[in-house]
Amino acid sequence: MPKFKNQILIILVLASVSCIQHKKKDILEKSSATSNSGLQLGIIDTIYSKMLNQERELIIYIPESAKDPNRKRKQYPVVYLLDGRYNFVPFVGMLKQYSEMHDTKILPEMIVVGISNINNESRMMDFSPTTARKPKQFGGGSQFLEFIKTELFPYIEQNYSGAQHRTIIGHSFGGLVVMHALTKHPEMFDNYLLIDGSLYFDNNLFLNNPTYSLKGKHFQNKNLYIAIANTATYGSNLESIKKDTINANKYVRHSLDLVDQINYSDTNLNMGWKYYNNDTHGSTAYLAQLDGLRFFYSWFEFKEEHKYRSKFFVPETSDDHFASLTKKHFNRVSQNLGYTFKPDKNWVSSNASMLLNYHKLPEQARENYELNIEYYPNRPSVFKDLADFYLLQNDTVHAKKYYTKTLELENNPNVQSILTALEN
Repeated sequence: MPKFKNQILIILVLASVSCIQHKKKDILEKSSATSNSGLQLGIIDTIYSKMLNQERELIIYIPESAKDPNRKRKQYPVVYLLDGRYNFVPFVGMLKQYSEMHDTKILPEMIVVGISNINNESRMMDFSPTTARKPKQFGGGSQFLEFIKTELFPYIEQNYSGAQHRTIIGHSFGGLVVMHALTKHPEMFDNYLLIDGSLYFDNNLFLNNPTYSLKGKHFQNKNLYIAIANTATYGSNLESIKKDTINANKYVRHSLDLVDQINYSDTNLNMGWKYYNNDTHGSTAYLAQLDGLRFFYSWFEFKEEHKYRSKFFVPETSDDHFASLTKKHFNRVSQNLGYTFKPDKNWVSSNASMLLNYHKLPEQARENYELNIEYYPNRPSVFKDLADFYLLQNDTVHAKKYYTKTLELENNPNVQSILTALEN
């Protein structure tokens, strides 16, 4: 086909894409202008628990991609957040920043289930693993965990696309639930985030009681992050706290004892910890939530792609090609999550465009477009992307092949027009 005709077809393709983009923008602007519903961060749901014989409030955050049929994943990791009403807003704000912003996707998008307390008395009962000789006040922890395990988990997985990859976060007295689940029901969660936990409870139950301590227990693929707030007396430091008997320092001392107990025991726990020297019992929570998640998901960020931020990067082998790095990374992410986790279709396509236009690497661009077809074989747009690429390369034979495949999956008048022009 003459080169001039190819150029006309390329202009037609680009014009059709431009029209679609402007149309979407107009719709979004109109939607924003007419909306007066305020900012919605989560939804309120309730579940009746037969185990607890009461109705419990849930505050649930659904990731942005889950609201888009074209981007929704089959399942999402779930964070079970204790003291839901207290912790929900700051936690979700942080999670959105680190999982949904284009330049900071270092955490996976996750569903957040904030479990609200009925009142403070109910909180004390639900979170405590033993009665501590006060059965009217404490001791409902086992029932509370059974509610989460047998009622809440199935509800979230059936109604909100929740995965069985789970994290629990507990602060202060909520830390007892984290430790109770880890020591007695470790299969419930993959990640355990203990923030300045009340380890003094019932004579240091989780440090001294063989039934509840970590001594002698062996864990497989379990992660624990321990955050310790600076609640010590003025002038104290970590070394002095370990040795002194000052009552006010016991909260820090107990957390340090737990760290030592894990370090000197063969538990196989993947543990991280940090002393927040400049933060109080309350202010530590937000920082620890971020640090804990970054510890748990240190393998999620696609760091290998940083190589291609430099225009002068030259891959030594095909293993360094962007498509190969992408496939390897997301295979590893899938393995860690326990289910197939694919990169976003538009992300793969945009990186193919980057390889073509910024790096001037057409063969690598083609590999990326082909990888998108491998990931999304039933999406017509991925075949159209590859057809557009071939047309830009003046390869009309392959362009016609993939435009035809696009039409097999979707009736697209623009694609039909391009294909008709190519065949005439």
